[in-house]
Amino acid sequence: MPKLLDIAASEIRSGSGSAPLVAYILKQRGIAFRIFLLVLFVGLATVVRSAFWLLIPNTGFFAFYFPAIMVVTILAGWEMGLASIVLSILLSLWLFLASAMTISPPNFSQSLDIVVFVIAAVLQVALAQWLRNVLNQMERNENRYRQLVNATTGIVWTTDAEGRVQEPQPGWIEITGVGWPDYRGRAWTRSVHEEDRGKLVFDTWSVDETGSYHAEIRLWHAPSADWRWFSARAVPIRDSGGHAHEWITTITDVHERRLARERREMVIGELRHRLKNLFTVIGSLAQSSRPRNEPAVDLFISKLMGRLHALSAAADLVMARRRVSLDFGAIARATLGPFMEERSTRISIDGPTLELSEETGGSLALAIHELATNAIKYGALSVPEGRATLTWSRAPAPEGETVEIVWKETGGPPCAQPTQAGFGTRVINFAASREKSGDVTLDYPLDGLYCRIAFVKPPDSPATTAPNPTFEDLGHF
Repeated sequence: MPKLLDIAASEIRSGSGSAPLVAYILKQRGIAFRIFLLVLFVGLATVVRSAFWLLIPNTGFFAFYFPAIMVVTILAGWEMGLASIVLSILLSLWLFLASAMTISPPNFSQSLDIVVFVIAAVLQVALAQWLRNVLNQMERNENRYRQLVNATTGIVWTTDAEGRVQEPQPGWIEITGVGWPDYRGRAWTRSVHEEDRGKLVFDTWSVDETGSYHAEIRLWHAPSADWRWFSARAVPIRDSGGHAHEWITTITDVHERRLARERREMVIGELRHRLKNLFTVIGSLAQSSRPRNEPAVDLFISKLMGRLHALSAAADLVMARRRVSLDFGAIARATLGPFMEERSTRISIDGPTLELSEETGGSLALAIHELATNAIKYGALSVPEGRATLTWSRAPAPEGETVEIVWKETGGPPCAQPTQAGFGTRVINFAASREKSGDVTLDYPLDGLYCRIAFVKPPDSPATTAPNPTFEDLGHF
């Protein structure tokens, strides 16, 4: 027993102190200390029962052991809980149910009491073990949250449903220089730029498809004594009714990224302006330099201007979206826009969302422009009853997805295959050359031209943000 007391004292000194109560309850303990807890609490229950035995004999043989069984199970586990049931029965038989402190077989009434006690005590052990498991899960979740907070490079903080801060938040004083409790409640908004405070009205937030709310705000940055851009992403904690009763928000420094994005947008805007001017100058030079009454030159100028327009439309899409990929539907509509002004009901465009590289998108823009030009001059669009359709589809493939683009003319004059391939045919055949398994089919049935462009688009073709452009990048167009 002295040795057990020494072990107990050591356990208490190491487990209590500044440790939370839950952590102490769930602490891993050796078998010696668990036996000590069993003996201690069952012994205390026996002493209390003996005191009441002197005052009120023959009442509640086992009732005083229930608290001991509960405490032993929570602190030492279900195994010691079951052992405390056995020890409680033996002590009761020896001290309270038999005479002269001798163990004798219990009578029927005593046996019934023991059976009822065992059933009730086993249920209590199960309940206590369940509570222990719940506390253990709570502790794991708490540790996981704290490790997440420590691992993140920004601030992770919590507020109630109205955005009030109820407890100190890690990292806030290091960034804003405001200590607790000076930012308690909604006082933290004083560290947010007045133009951005409207973005952080919690009760009006609406989450996006990812289940979170995102905004970029400026916070007062104490180390630099200036405002600095931060990205705030908030996730609601909902009750059983689906209402947000708490918000968990991560705040990450995005100042340099924000400034870089603004610089990039300025450069891209300048590039768009200069590129449009360049196409305009080239077109003006071509128009003003052509001789009069030269049909061949007029045809050349017309083709040149059309191709310049197609290139300009594709380049404008790239720069307007600041991406190195293009939506084919946007390319098709921008390229065919001039042809559809007077033929909006005669040209149909249909297909799913399809992201392509800017190189492939530019090549396809030239091909579509060439097909439309030929349709107006020689094909279906040269007569009032003619029609043209541009459709595309995508399907899964082992190496990514198969893309098929079809241009079909109907209702035009009889179609015939040309005797020799011109520059326009080479432009169309070049359209899919940048992609894997690129293939172009040109058929000339009597009812109208049929063009099929197919290729395999790899799966790793994300739409990524383009790097800061330079004037040398104009060579892509």
